[in-house]
Amino acid sequence: MHLTIQLAILRCIAFYLPIMFRRIMLRYLILLALCFPCHAQINIMRSLYMSDSTGALPDSGSNISATGELGYLYNKGNTNSSSINAKFNISHELEKWSYQAIANTRYKTSKEADDGQAQNVTTAQKNFISTQIDFKLASPDERIFIYAEYENDRFDIYDYQTLVASGWSERLWRDEFSEFKYSVGPGYALAEASDDEQNDDLQGVILRAALEYTLEISKSAQFRQFISTESDPEYTKTKSETSLSTKIFGSLAMKLSFIMEHNSNAEISQESLDTETAVTLVYQFF
Repeated sequence: MHLTIQLAILRCIAFYLPIMFRRIMLRYLILLALCFPCHAQINIMRSLYMSDSTGALPDSGSNISATGELGYLYNKGNTNSSSINAKFNISHELEKWSYQAIANTRYKTSKEADDGQAQNVTTAQKNFISTQIDFKLASPDERIFIYAEYENDRFDIYDYQTLVASGWSERLWRDEFSEFKYSVGPGYALAEASDDEQNDDLQGVILRAALEYTLEISKSAQFRQFISTESDPEYTKTKSETSLSTKIFGSLAMKLSFIMEHNSNAEISQESLDTETAVTLVYQFF
């Protein structure tokens, strides 16, 4: 009797065990397939907007990242205008050094009536280039930086503005979802007045400070807040950029940004605060 029961149990086990094993393996493969794209999305978002990563590679390795942004707006009707925003960002991480370069351009044209005929007139044209080199100290989160920028705004009272600054940079924290870092140091700035304006050139020692906060909202969305200020006894220039980025597919993402620029030394005929709202596509080259 007992032998018959044992044989029956063994037969049941032999029959159901392969079925249970196949079901477990199928569930495991499905779970693995679902988790892999999520992990890939996290890596792409981090490489797009958190390129300054000390943990991406071993200390003896290097990491390079390059992204491009492009936005286009066309209005037709009561107002006929078109504008283009483009930005390129490249960063390179080494064991003791890190490099970053940013190029940004904005161009806008509008149709205005002149003697009864509509003509395309340029209403905005601005180019900006910056680069920063960091030397990592004993702790990779503590660095000494050198920063330089050049700005050319066709419709500004200055032909160009440039500055060079150096000082202390530190990443206060970085966890799985957020990061906060800042930099501060003295520098030298020069602004050459336009020939059409009755203004003097500006030059002198300034203090530059910048901070950046990033937060990973979800596996494919990220929030970023960046603020920089340059100040001397005569003027203060502050820039703030608030952005929300979300991954579309592959290496392509969409970015919604709100930018504010405040200049305390603006002309009476000009606003001291400029704002810009933009929607751009971001593509990761490598």
